[in-house]
Amino acid sequence: MADAINTSLTQSLEDLTYTQVKNGTKKDTDTEKRTVSNELGKEDFLQLLVCQLQNQDPLNPQEDTAFIAQLAQFSALEQMTNMNTTLNNTSAYTMVGKEVVINHTDSAGRTSEVRGVVDYVEMRDGDAYLSVDGKTYPVSELVQVLDSYYAVKSHLPSIEEQTVTYDAEMPRDLAIEINLGDEGYEATSVAVAVNGEYIDSELMEYEDGVLTISKEALRGLPTGSYYIGFFFNDPYSTTVTDKVTLKVVNGTQETEGDKGDKDESGTPETEEGDKTEQA
Repeated sequence: MADAINTSLTQSLEDLTYTQVKNGTKKDTDTEKRTVSNELGKEDFLQLLVCQLQNQDPLNPQEDTAFIAQLAQFSALEQMTNMNTTLNNTSAYTMVGKEVVINHTDSAGRTSEVRGVVDYVEMRDGDAYLSVDGKTYPVSELVQVLDSYYAVKSHLPSIEEQTVTYDAEMPRDLAIEINLGDEGYEATSVAVAVNGEYIDSELMEYEDGVLTISKEALRGLPTGSYYIGFFFNDPYSTTVTDKVTLKVVNGTQETEGDKGDKDESGTPETEEGDKTEQA
């Protein structure tokens, strides 16, 4: 009899490690489709307790105090589960207005990445759902929340690191690749400074991602290396002063006065109220 009880108990415990797909109503053939669960929830805990009651040895039953202790554990588990659900739902509301990344799995089992700004959060049967671009996704599919600046950083104006050379003996216009930005964060103009002086906008031209600086703007520069400063008028007023190096060869000799007119980044030392030309 004890063996029969142990066998029944073992089978019942094994049943607790499975959950039926769609409440056990979906079948592929004659066998119910089940998936393995690695966690025991409060429902599983209650089923385990009932299973123990049904299959205890009648000749050596458990003490009632043992069941009371288990009920106390079950109550504590339920409270922790409810608290965890509340915290998760509360944290979902803090994501409104932030850019998120979601791994969404559709009804066919295909997973795709969704990225966008959370418009609002709604509750359905105690679960939080995030609205992104007009569609709602369960908060359980959330994989990343992006800081506001980090989220738009890739859309701001930028310049790849590069070196350009100006030869005073054979002067030529400089061509510098720049990115004005996109997605509403683009700049419409940029100011450029070399050796402490802003370049006149009439001496610059932008087309298809390339900024051309006229050779006339560089005439008279002393021989040496300089950082070219770029000051964009995008919403974040992006400034780039350490990506483009200008090398001047066979130029005029640098004087003591020239040394005092430029700072380390090659940007001009002007008063706060000075106006600058922009291209």
